[in-house]
Amino acid sequence: MILKDEAHHIYNYEKRWKQILIDLHKSLESSYGKGFNSELDFSATPRGENGALFPWLIVDFTLKEAIEMNIVKRPLKGIVQSATEITSTNVVERYRAWIEAGIKRWQEYKDALVKLNKKPILFFQCPDNKQADQLKEYLEKLPQLSGKILLIHTDSTGEVAKSDIEEARKFAQTVDSDENTYEVIVSTMMLNEGWDVRNVNVIVGLRSYTSERNVLPEQVIGRGLRKMFPDENASVNDFVNVLEVIGPPGLMQIIEELEKNENITFGTTNLGNQVNVTTIFVDMDKKQFDLEIPILTPAITVREFEIDEHTLDKIPSLNVKLENKVFKTTYKAVDMVTGAVKVERNWDLPVPQDVKSVIAFYTGRILKELNLSNMFADLYPIVKEYIEKRLFDQEVNLEDPRVLFQISEPELQDKLIKTFVDNLKDLAFTVREATIFDRIRLSDTQPFVWTKKVYQATRCIFNYVPCDNDLEVDFSRFLDSTNDVKSFAKLVRKIGFF
Repeated sequence: MILKDEAHHIYNYEKRWKQILIDLHKSLESSYGKGFNSELDFSATPRGENGALFPWLIVDFTLKEAIEMNIVKRPLKGIVQSATEITSTNVVERYRAWIEAGIKRWQEYKDALVKLNKKPILFFQCPDNKQADQLKEYLEKLPQLSGKILLIHTDSTGEVAKSDIEEARKFAQTVDSDENTYEVIVSTMMLNEGWDVRNVNVIVGLRSYTSERNVLPEQVIGRGLRKMFPDENASVNDFVNVLEVIGPPGLMQIIEELEKNENITFGTTNLGNQVNVTTIFVDMDKKQFDLEIPILTPAITVREFEIDEHTLDKIPSLNVKLENKVFKTTYKAVDMVTGAVKVERNWDLPVPQDVKSVIAFYTGRILKELNLSNMFADLYPIVKEYIEKRLFDQEVNLEDPRVLFQISEPELQDKLIKTFVDNLKDLAFTVREATIFDRIRLSDTQPFVWTKKVYQATRCIFNYVPCDNDLEVDFSRFLDSTNDVKSFAKLVRKIGFF
């Protein structure tokens, strides 16, 4: 079996990759009589260069599903009102309206994300290498972008040029770290797979998108779909995990084609609306409201559980009387209207035939109560010997039907299990007084993004109290106004307490 990732690169019989697989299949047949029995293709773009879906498609997890399940960012169409293409061979002059809109939008994201220590990436897609050079030259003249631009040339298939591949790989590996100095990518066409990063917030497509090589819509936005904040849902209103796609009418047609194919409608963003990401951070003017959360040692510690020849001696006898019970029962069918007995039968009660299964049941229940595993083989013979020698008021034969009947009764089951657990738990756990070994100070909390409700409180060290609903907003308002509360905060996952 062959498993192929990015399989849309290998489907074409004229391509070298496919020929290698065919040759390998023939070689295996020649040497061993059998070649590959199946090939499983995996791809985010399961289409040929003509845009048609592969005919061997079995399962299609669509972009719509990924968006609805909050796996990826929420794409938005950035509309530049009254923008027109200028007739020019210079990419900057031709697409200046969209270039400037992309830069301004990126700057807004940068300003909004600075407290979160996130570096948004502006991604330009150019028609060819020459025009990519023109755009980079222009961008380098801008003070806010100079020295922060990564230029990536590609060939006609979208593969990165050999001269740029090492720098591109380094960028992809370090984009989310302090080592990364780039904030803008200028590439030719759409970079093929492998260069998508979390921090792309704005994509500006500067192509006519009408070339002979059909552009897959997924490729246009695919480089920016990974979420910047993986734990947060996409929120258009809060500009969290949002990807804005800006470009001329040709690009918008590609996006509309994607909407049609996926049966989804992307929102549009008014580029006049200011990017405002709600960020929760420590307000240094309110440090008097700092709180410390003690971190305690465990009150109960799991010990190494050991069973030896003395374990049975630790479990007291229950001295259960072995009874000569009649294993019978009476069955009655009663009329539900009159209450009269219509049927009455005397039947023999079934007695368990396999004593091993009963002992195994006891052993499993005891281990479960003690939260132990991998001790079944050690404890089973202890339970077996206890039933034989200590459970009853006399030693018994486990094959005796009376024994089987009594140890199957629920009341005796509960007593036996409780006796074992009560007398063995000290071997499994150590109970001690909890002590403080560390503290979490709220003032050490790193800034984090919040997409739900907030309340601006006076007695909270944070700029806002993060709230999940109106009830929490009301409760925060109450805490902030009552006289017997000096300081408060809501504990969320980002604080590190849980």
